[in-house]
Amino acid sequence: MENSTSVKSVAAPFGIYIGIFLSLVTVLAYAFNLELFTKWWLGVLNFLIIIAFLVAAEIKTRKVLANPAFSFKNAFIAAFIPIAIGLLISTITTIIIFNFVDSEAAQTVMEYTAEMTRNMMGNFGVPEADINKAVQEIMENNQFSLLNQLKSYVYQLAFWAVIGLILALIFRKKDPQAY
Repeated sequence: MENSTSVKSVAAPFGIYIGIFLSLVTVLAYAFNLELFTKWWLGVLNFLIIIAFLVAAEIKTRKVLANPAFSFKNAFIAAFIPIAIGLLISTITTIIIFNFVDSEAAQTVMEYTAEMTRNMMGNFGVPEADINKAVQEIMENNQFSLLNQLKSYVYQLAFWAVIGLILALIFRKKDPQAY
């Protein structure tokens, strides 16, 4: 159990870094251009930077703890702890901004999202009735509500847990003396 605690202590700061990064992106997008929340490339950029942080967490944790082995469990914890912490910080930031600081911004982002959805579905030749239904669902379902943000946190955690499993497979190190 001591090893698990050490993994957490080595990996946890990377969660703070991820949280600061994601919160900074959220605050900057809020401050400069709410339309950025609808841009696909921002999501891809966030994904790549989070992966970089997770790889760095894996490398550092493995370097500190792999004497001589780095178990799959410890490798998974080294990826999961940072993403859980980082996403939590980011979720709290989003909740504060869009529910307490400026709830009108949430409505604006939903309108941008509805418009982007309408344009994209129209470009794919989706029937107008289906487009209207999708836009109506977006406008009726506040993605920034406390409940929806908590749901999003859980869904993202599940997604990133799968990424963490893949990273654990890559970074684990078997004990050479076990053979």
